[in-house]
Amino acid sequence: MSLPTIILIRHGQTVWNAEGRYQGQLNSDLTELGKEQAKKNALKVSKVINREEPFKFYSSPLGRAKETAIIISDILGLDRDTIIFDNRVQEVDYGMFEGKTKEFCKKNHAKEFKAREDDKWSYTLAGGESYEMVTKRINSWLEDVKDEKLVILVAHAMVSRALRGVYCNYPVDKMLKLEHKNDTVIKLENFKESVVE
Repeated sequence: MSLPTIILIRHGQTVWNAEGRYQGQLNSDLTELGKEQAKKNALKVSKVINREEPFKFYSSPLGRAKETAIIISDILGLDRDTIIFDNRVQEVDYGMFEGKTKEFCKKNHAKEFKAREDDKWSYTLAGGESYEMVTKRINSWLEDVKDEKLVILVAHAMVSRALRGVYCNYPVDKMLKLEHKNDTVIKLENFKESVVE
C-alpha cells in the first residue's frame, strides 16, 4: 500500500494529563501549557508543509484534539471547516479505567491492571479497547488516505503508537514502547519517522 506523508501531532497537555489520569474517550480541557504547545506545534508544522500544495487536515473528534486542531488551523491561516473529524483516530477506549489515575487503578483494579500491563496488544478492559482493535481502526483510516500526498493529523498518544507501528512496520513490542509527548511533531514519510524541530 502506498502511504502519504503524515504530519502527526499529539493534542496539547490536558488537566488530566497533568493529574496522571487515563483519558481515553472521555475528555479533559487543555491547560494553558497545552494551548501553548499547540501554538508551538503549529509553527513546526508551518516549516514542513507547502500551503500551495494540496493536503488534508484530519483530527480526532475528542475535545482536546479538536481544540488543538483549531488552534493549529487558526495559526496556519486555514479554514476551520476544512478539518475532517474522524472517529477512527480518536483515542483508545480505556473502559473502566477512564477518568481514574494510574495509581488508583493499580491499587483498586490490580487484577485488570496487571492483565493489561502483561498483554497490552490484545487485552481488553471492561468496556474498552485493545491496541489490536485500535490498529484495525488505524488501518481502515490509512486505506482511505493512502492516495493523498500529504495529511496533517491531530490525535493521541496511543493512536500515535498504533499509527507509527503500522506506517513504519514496527514489531508490536517496539510499537508499544513508542512515546509521543504533547510538544512533539512527528513526520511520517516513506515508511520512516522523524521529529520535526
